Amino acid sequence: MAPRSPSERREHEPAESRADLLSAAAARFRSESIDERGGHDPVAALYAGRRASYSLFSLQLADAECEALRPYLFGRPIPRRPGEAPVPCLNLVEGEWRRTAEVVTRPSLADRRITLLELARSRHADCLFAIDRAHAFWSSLAWASEGLAYRKHVIKNFSRILEHFYEDCLDELRQQTPKTRLEADKDYWEAKRAADHLEGNAEKAMMGELVPTMLAGQSYWKNAFMPAGVCTVITPMNFIYGIPGIQVVACYLSGSPLIFKGHPFSAITSTTLVKMLLAAGADPRAVSKIEGFGKDIDPLVADPRVALVSVTGSAETAKAIQARRGVRPVRFEGGGCNWSWVDDGFGDGDLQKIAARLAYSKLGLGSHKCTTLHGIAASPATLDRLEPMVVAEMKTWRAGDPRLAPSGETKIISPLMVHRADTVTSIQESARAAGVQVLLEGGRVTGDPYSDHAEVAAPVVLGRVEPSTRVAVDWDGNRREIALATTEFFMPILVTMETANLDAFVRFSLHDNPHDLATSLWTRDDVKLSFARSTLAGMLKENDGTDSALEWEEFGASGMGESGNTGVGDAAATIAMFCRRQKGRHFVL
Repeated sequence: MAPRSPSERREHEPAESRADLLSAAAARFRSESIDERGGHDPVAALYAGRRASYSLFSLQLADAECEALRPYLFGRPIPRRPGEAPVPCLNLVEGEWRRTAEVVTRPSLADRRITLLELARSRHADCLFAIDRAHAFWSSLAWASEGLAYRKHVIKNFSRILEHFYEDCLDELRQQTPKTRLEADKDYWEAKRAADHLEGNAEKAMMGELVPTMLAGQSYWKNAFMPAGVCTVITPMNFIYGIPGIQVVACYLSGSPLIFKGHPFSAITSTTLVKMLLAAGADPRAVSKIEGFGKDIDPLVADPRVALVSVTGSAETAKAIQARRGVRPVRFEGGGCNWSWVDDGFGDGDLQKIAARLAYSKLGLGSHKCTTLHGIAASPATLDRLEPMVVAEMKTWRAGDPRLAPSGETKIISPLMVHRADTVTSIQESARAAGVQVLLEGGRVTGDPYSDHAEVAAPVVLGRVEPSTRVAVDWDGNRREIALATTEFFMPILVTMETANLDAFVRFSLHDNPHDLATSLWTRDDVKLSFARSTLAGMLKENDGTDSALEWEEFGASGMGESGNTGVGDAAATIAMFCRRQKGRHFVL
């Protein structure tokens, strides 16, 4: 037997030796300020040796190896006070960190006096360079020689890194998207469970179908998991570990080269996630990251070499992307105007429980979930009892900086992330002027050090709106007419609506509400539940709030409404988003 090469021997050396390699690469990354000035990533440079020495007996990263990566992953402290240095967030292409001609700063959402990060502002040339290199890798066919087993190995390492740096991840995401500890945990575990679930089920999920013998000498098969080509993955600001974790892991497992574009608010975590993939052993040619804004990065979606775009965000963004791509695929998952219907017949004790659950569905994460509750529908008699309970429950919540709250405190309303606090006040007052009952007064909060330096709003409850109720409001500085029952609010505004029965609610859901992401039903009547299961699509929650997605389920819109056309969670469905289909026939000559 020929002696193993140094790289082959390295894989089987003690973890301490491999940790030394990672430690040296991480130290060089920090000493050369590559994260700030740019340059070739020394951790990415280890790929060739790690790949060559991989076998089915290769060990996952040990704790010592993970710890050796700390300076690389979390070496730049996140600023906590005004005047502290922001974290640089550059582009990554083919294992090289690239500083763009222009960089911009982003303030903390919880305290605009703090400059949180320094962001590469990519332009067309920066995007075209990333596409050029990703497409060159795709055209080389080098990706075809890397089997699923190695990609699973990388994702197992990725999961190990996430677990090792659990507290660091939670702190990082809470500094960018201010959340309670509970909401941060949901974000983190969505990413961790995505890695574990998708990797663990990849073989079964991606298995082709061999059709039984139909004619002697012929065989047929189907394979829905051929890599699609270069994919752009665009993710939002509300779940900055969870949603990128799902999308990036699924795209990587598919074998498609990816260009990751996270939200500018969460660029620190976008940077950390691609570093984690490189540290886990991913091919740097298969993983790129681009930072930037709007039309500046148009080539990432418009370039014909981009086979597929997956975007989680607003319907307006998805429509603009689809217009640029024509018939080429866009996988879209967005928010929803999510309603809950409550049946008659519940006692006061049960209604109190329902009120508490629905209040959390509305106010958790400051109403910034795609599954945030929008409205409660019920008969007039049930609303007469339930509305005061919901208002009383919401009064137990407080607007405060979630980063400073004790870990067990959950009833805190995060600052607004995508809207101005004045918009909440404007909607409340315009609704009042239109004759809508204001059951709970809220709106912009001022007068304390926290609210004076962040967009902070107290919750508002608007009673007995109708599908036709429209008001003109100041929407972040622009005059806009909105429908109170069907306009999505990433704001702490809840509405209620009278419905005669479940049949009327279903008709509203099907005909008046363009969103079909999440619906919550509260009833003990199995006949009504059966009717709802036959008519309502998307996520259907029975005796639960709209916002629950912590468990690993296939969650998402129905594929027909404005809330998107993807569902994630099920391993086959999620990985298939980044794949082409193959239908085969073989003749025996």
